[in-house]
Amino acid sequence: MRIEDFEKHFACHMPSLLGAGSAFAVLVPLIVRRGVPHLLFEVRADTLDRQPGEVCFPGGHMESGETPAACALRETEEELSIPSAAIRPLAELDFVYHQSGTLIYPILAEVDAKALRRMRINPAEVKDTFLVPFSFFRKTKPILYTYDLEPHIPEDFPYHLLGYQSAYPWRAGKMDVPIYLYGGHPIWGLTGRICRYLAEEMAAGEKSAAPGAYQHIEHPIPALYRADSRILILGSFPSVKSREGHFFYHHPQNRFWRVIAALTGETPPATIEEKRSLLLRHRIALWDVIHSCDIIGSSDSSIKNVLPNDLRPILNTADIEGIYANGGTAGRLYRKYIEPDLGRSCTVLPSTSPANAAYSLEKLTALWHAALPSPL
Repeated sequence: MRIEDFEKHFACHMPSLLGAGSAFAVLVPLIVRRGVPHLLFEVRADTLDRQPGEVCFPGGHMESGETPAACALRETEEELSIPSAAIRPLAELDFVYHQSGTLIYPILAEVDAKALRRMRINPAEVKDTFLVPFSFFRKTKPILYTYDLEPHIPEDFPYHLLGYQSAYPWRAGKMDVPIYLYGGHPIWGLTGRICRYLAEEMAAGEKSAAPGAYQHIEHPIPALYRADSRILILGSFPSVKSREGHFFYHHPQNRFWRVIAALTGETPPATIEEKRSLLLRHRIALWDVIHSCDIIGSSDSSIKNVLPNDLRPILNTADIEGIYANGGTAGRLYRKYIEPDLGRSCTVLPSTSPANAAYSLEKLTALWHAALPSPL
């Protein structure tokens, strides 16, 4: 046997846990309902031989040559009739090892909420399903029990072959069992451990993204426009408040909506739907210059590693007469990243941000009125 034989044998080897027996994969399904992420759970059928009536995630035994993600998607379709086309895998979470020798691979994924309307459970495997807001696991500490994993060594173990006269200091272990209680459903065991792990990981991620820390963020808000839009207003990148509210200029102190209302002679809009309707009625398209970047909080001055948005879908759909930048940062970034490729200039307007304290609402409105086409 040569070194090359070892190299060839392990060329396509995917590392696993040494000594593990069977392998399973489960889908950890995230579903957004009314803007809130939920986890989807199953209740196992009472007729099953193993763990009847227990709460779990959809999943099952991995077939030969099957990846964890492929297994999780297949099992979810078999158990809940949710097709893989409605599932977007997000990440492979840390695998779980059970003392029985079983490996469980959790696959975090987003499931299209519309797929729930067509969901049909397989009664041979699933008794029921239910949703739990992910915030429940963030806010709730599980009931926690632990038990010992103690080695039981046969009396005829050959200690003498190892240089020991009679015994060896075998190490014991411990296993914890987290239990969450939600709406009469106990979520525990391996499923509970996965939920606790996911909650802890997300909490740790938020701590690392504390004030003063850079985050790499993709723009979370789709462009707002229609075929009859005639002007396009661009910001730089959504603030923390806008990212949380999932809409443009969501900070209550930003004066954008009051300026637009004054220019159009309308009442300042309060809800997202009112804001959207106001812009579309007056043929105003709205988006930002940046598709993704590294940023600290809402600080425009911290922005780096910029990837610009592609404005061509808007310009190919609507006959945009003018492009306007809301603030100097948006104008500078547009001229650097978009104008050379697009070949169209923009008009820079004073920023409506509350940080632009040098400009009163009246002055902002007057300057925007002078620059924008009239009437809006």
